[in-house]
Amino acid sequence: MSEDPAARAQAVGTFYDLMGTFLDAVYGDNLHYGYWADEHDDTPMPQAQERLNDELASRLAAGTGDHVLDIGCGTGGPTRRVARVTGAAVTGVSLSGWQVERAGELAAKEGLADRVRFARADATALPYPDGHFDAALALEVLVHVPDKAAALAEAYRVLRPGGRLVLAELTLARPMDDDQERIWSAMPMSTPPTAQAYAELVRAAGFEVDELFDASPHVRRSHQATRAAVARERERLSGTYGPRVLRQVGNAVLDLQAVAESCLGYLLLTARRPG
Repeated sequence: MSEDPAARAQAVGTFYDLMGTFLDAVYGDNLHYGYWADEHDDTPMPQAQERLNDELASRLAAGTGDHVLDIGCGTGGPTRRVARVTGAAVTGVSLSGWQVERAGELAAKEGLADRVRFARADATALPYPDGHFDAALALEVLVHVPDKAAALAEAYRVLRPGGRLVLAELTLARPMDDDQERIWSAMPMSTPPTAQAYAELVRAAGFEVDELFDASPHVRRSHQATRAAVARERERLSGTYGPRVLRQVGNAVLDLQAVAESCLGYLLLTARRPG
């Protein structure tokens, strides 16, 4: 896939436009990993996903009167959760027009339309003035952005001095082999940096890093839960996509999960813009 930024952004948006129904069925309202206390925790995936949302909301340290930006908001599950638990106003942005429309519908259905807004926008070219937000969240979105430095620079620009940035991102725990690189690059993904390299990118953008937390053990059950959901939804969605397309997409998601389980970790990073 081309590394041209505009082409990559278009490819990401198109992917989520086309596969929104499938990903909705597999992941529900929260298109991201779950968070479990330990290997003995048998919390169902939807509750574990909300638990991750709450972990991130607490790190944002936002409250009533604040304005939070959710970069790469998906269909708005984390956006809405942050608004509910913090009392803040939250704006979510996505490259997918389908996701933005769906997120707006869900926010209205839950009575949050007065405090939650969604827009189609690129993380590397945000349509907001300098210092516009009090906090920003990037939840499993930078994996789609080859130029992570540009996205972090934009997050820095739109945050006020003293504003917080919270990242929840996949990290490279061990190198991928050639087959794993091929599987990963077949989707609109970029190979993630290591946790320490992420911290350096965040610092290079001008932030001060307050916390680096290796959450890998807490999200590991997400792989098992995703495999189970793909198996469960294959037959139900065959009428939407057709058996051949659904088989291809389902297998691609399973292959990605195998690579992630083998090579990737998971980082929760909290930083702030000085001042």
